[in-house]
Amino acid sequence: MNETKNDAAVPVPFEEATGPIDVTLKNDMMFHLVMARSKKALKGLVCALKGLNPDDVKDVELMNPIDYSMYATKEIILDVKVSLNNNEVIDIELQMYKDRPWEERSLLYLCRSFDSIGEGEDYAKLMPTTFIAIMNDPLFPKYPEFYSKYMLLNIKNFQPYSSKIKLNVLYLNMTEKAEKEDIDNKLVYWAELFKTTTWDDLKKLCTRNEAFMEVAQVMYKSNIQSQEKTYLEAHEKYLLDKRSMENRLLDQEKALKEKDEEITSMSEEKAKLITLLKQQGMSDAEITAYLKK
Repeated sequence: MNETKNDAAVPVPFEEATGPIDVTLKNDMMFHLVMARSKKALKGLVCALKGLNPDDVKDVELMNPIDYSMYATKEIILDVKVSLNNNEVIDIELQMYKDRPWEERSLLYLCRSFDSIGEGEDYAKLMPTTFIAIMNDPLFPKYPEFYSKYMLLNIKNFQPYSSKIKLNVLYLNMTEKAEKEDIDNKLVYWAELFKTTTWDDLKKLCTRNEAFMEVAQVMYKSNIQSQEKTYLEAHEKYLLDKRSMENRLLDQEKALKEKDEEITSMSEEKAKLITLLKQQGMSDAEITAYLKK
C-alpha cells in the first residue's frame, strides 16, 4: 500500500494501491469488521459456505456487532454470528492457529449458538444452527479435505439423529482438494481472498466476484485510517504475544514430560536390578551398599 509521510495527505485510491496488505482478512478483527460493514460480502460468504443460491436468501443479519476499539488488546471471540432468513443461525469463526482443546471449544461454540431460546420456551423454536470454522491446515491430516462437514449420525447405519446442528470446517491451505461443489459455490475464490496478502492480487480477485469489491474497499479504508488500523494491529500483536506464550508453555510441558519419562525409566530399571540382586541372594543391606557405589 502506498502511503505518504504526511498523515494529513489524502492516500491514493484503492485502484492505485500496490504492495503488501498490512492487515489482511486473516485478522479476525478485520474479518468481523468487513462482515459488519458489507452486507453483500456477508451474504456472499454465507451462500458460498452453505451452498445456497443468493436468490433464496431473503435476509442476512449480523447478530453480534462489536465496538472494535474496546477489544484491541483483550481476549474476545470475534466470531461472525449470522441470522439467515430469520430462521437459521450461522456462526463463523477464524481459527488460524490450532489450539490444543480446539475440538472441544468448537463443540461448545456450536452448542451455545444452538441454545437460542429462553427458559420455558418451546424447544420447537430452536433454530437450525451451523458452526463454521475457517482454518489454515487440517485438524485430521490423515483425512485431508478442503471443506469438511459434520453432523450427529448413527455410527452403524448413518441415520442422522438431527439435522438441526452441524459443524463445518474450511481449510484455506487445501484448495487442491476442493470438489466440484466447492468450485461451483465460489468457495475456492473466498479461500483465495482470505489468503491474499497484496493489493495487486486483491484487485485481481475483485474481478471474479461482485462481493469482493466491497470486501476490498472496507479492508483498504481500515488499513489507511490510522486509528482503526492501530486497533487492528494492536489486536494482532496481542494474539501473537498470547500465541508465543502458549508455545513457550507447550515447550516447557514437553520438557517436563520427557524428564518424567526419563525418571520413570530409571526407576523401572532400578527395580529390575534390585529384583535380580535379590535372586542372587543379596540382602537388603548389601543391595543398598551396592547401589551407592
